[in-house]
Amino acid sequence: MHPSHGPRIRPRAAPRSPRADGDTTEHRLAVLGETPLRLLGRLPQPGELLAPRPFSIPPARNATAPLTPDSLRHGMVLVSTLPNIGRHACAAQILDFEEESMRRLDSFRMVHVSSDEARYWAEVDHIHPNLAAEGFSLFDADEESVAGFGLAFGVAVEGHGRIAHGLFALLDGMFLAVEVPFQQLAVPAVGSFLDRMERLLDQRRTRASREERTP
Repeated sequence: MHPSHGPRIRPRAAPRSPRADGDTTEHRLAVLGETPLRLLGRLPQPGELLAPRPFSIPPARNATAPLTPDSLRHGMVLVSTLPNIGRHACAAQILDFEEESMRRLDSFRMVHVSSDEARYWAEVDHIHPNLAAEGFSLFDADEESVAGFGLAFGVAVEGHGRIAHGLFALLDGMFLAVEVPFQQLAVPAVGSFLDRMERLLDQRRTRASREERTP
């Protein structure tokens, strides 16, 4: 997998995001089985830029530098958020996302951000040693980074240290597709997520081509 700058797309600025210091923060409902969850942070929408929230997340596998907002603003980046990589749904998400993306996309960077300690990635490496994605652990990040990342991607969970399952595609820091399932016990729908991303890219390529031909 290699970073790709792909087609040029004009982004629109994201609406002002709430702060994590007491300002009103948007809440969204989700469930874990039958247990209700309140997710914090506005869910990014396609065409919006990554919110300027600071975070630095320590590397856990296949990476040597922390994950920062700047590192997500170059080329095509696929981001997967994982509450517990020891659970089946998270393990399936890690595998399905990489296999399906490799089959359908030419060039991209993939990163997984988990709530677990970095040592739990050793089990993933033992079972799937050929996975190329980078892994990062919120467990060892500072509080500002945990809050900043969770709110920037809309996957923070109220009253809980873990983040929600989610899939995100960014091109030069702009969101192309977003998937945070309401039922958090389920594996996110990788196929339909990639379908939406590819449709948006195709639509924008077509629009750019028409604009180039217009006198």
